[in-house]
Amino acid sequence: MNRRVFIRNAAAVAVLGPLLGHGIARALSPETADWQAGLAQGGCNCAGSQGAPQPVDHRTNGELVYQGTHLLTYGAFRELAKHYRDDTGRPFVVYGGGCDDGIGAVQQRTAHLGGLCCPVEDTRARDFFHLLVARDLKVVVTHPEVGVDGLALDDLKAVMAGRVRRWSDVGGPDRPIAVLYRDHCPDYREPVRDVLFDNAQQWSPRGMSIDTDEHLTDTLARFESSIGVVSWVFAAERIKRGELRALKIDGIEPSAATVQAGEYPLHGPLTVVSDRWQEAVMRPFFDYLYSPAGQAVLAHRLIPVSAQEAGYRLPQTI
Repeated sequence: MNRRVFIRNAAAVAVLGPLLGHGIARALSPETADWQAGLAQGGCNCAGSQGAPQPVDHRTNGELVYQGTHLLTYGAFRELAKHYRDDTGRPFVVYGGGCDDGIGAVQQRTAHLGGLCCPVEDTRARDFFHLLVARDLKVVVTHPEVGVDGLALDDLKAVMAGRVRRWSDVGGPDRPIAVLYRDHCPDYREPVRDVLFDNAQQWSPRGMSIDTDEHLTDTLARFESSIGVVSWVFAAERIKRGELRALKIDGIEPSAATVQAGEYPLHGPLTVVSDRWQEAVMRPFFDYLYSPAGQAVLAHRLIPVSAQEAGYRLPQTI
């Protein structure tokens, strides 16, 4: 954890501790086992990433290797690897991490494909070959006890920036709002931060920065006054179990349909990049990814993108 985040979190614990008890401070203690487990999930700050063990040019078994954003790793690619092998007999090796992990792995050629959760044109991979493969649905979640079904987008911006500090100001109970957030990809144009603050670092000074999406959802579910924005990949199961509530924004439900209709504003591109096209291992994989079988796997947690939208040409059927 860098010094800026440490100081901000220390101040946040001082403010939130009396309101919510000392549970947040305990939950985020670096000495706890779940802290270490959370870091191991990876993220755009590259914490805990293991990396591919050898250059891809030295692999002779036809493996295609991916490393990068954990949203693709956990949202689809681990499952896709199993289906791809079962259906085609071809190996697809998947490593986690974050955007910088993916770019670095491609540059060092320890992976064929790197995964990004931020727009490619604003990253160090802007000159790489790239394909959009899916979209990530971002959901605004609260503890169910808050009792709020939705927020206007302007109110959400005010809450996350700390200009609105009590739930009673946005139709909820008379209690303070605990803002929890993950300020990942600080050097890139990150989709949530872009919608809320035009990509500026304007999170509530009383808020608390959490290092991983998994830890963010866990912390949000613990405290009755909390709010945060997190990927559907990590929020889905807790929402289904009733541990978190997904809020409407301007009356619009978060869903694949509302994103595709241009109605719901919180989502982000998931892209794979490479420094070169390698026909023998890449063509079969992308043919499968954009096929009905691959699209069905992506749709479990992500919003699939068609081959036409991605600009990828599938083989002609005869």
